[in-house]
Amino acid sequence: MHGDVNNNEVQGNWIPLVDYSFKTGISLSTLRRHIKANKVLYRLEDGRYLIYDHTLTTSTFDSSSFDSGFSPAQIEAKAYSNKESNDSLVHRINQLETELQRANEEITELKMLLAIYEEHEGNTGKRSC
Repeated sequence: MHGDVNNNEVQGNWIPLVDYSFKTGISLSTLRRHIKANKVLYRLEDGRYLIYDHTLTTSTFDSSSFDSGFSPAQIEAKAYSNKESNDSLVHRINQLETELQRANEEITELKMLLAIYEEHEGNTGKRSC
């Protein structure tokens, strides 16, 4: 079963997105895309998305007791690396948007020049010698 469900339909292991993301290593944005595409079993409770976790034996997940196998320094380094990567992507997106804007301006100018040329050709073609 996928998608938003009634709270009474499925009982068991519902955990917040952040905890599920931390536990599985799946980014929050990917989880949100899965929710939007109804690829995961989720429910909305008090304005928060909860995801059903088949692997838990209790109904809550305590992220402090989860052992990721990584040291805090490794986790922090990975988070910093992800931030740098995101910053780099944002910068590249801004560059591409600027290039796209310039290209659209050039297209507009070319269309205007073509219209002027066609109008000129039309007026020249009408003249008879």
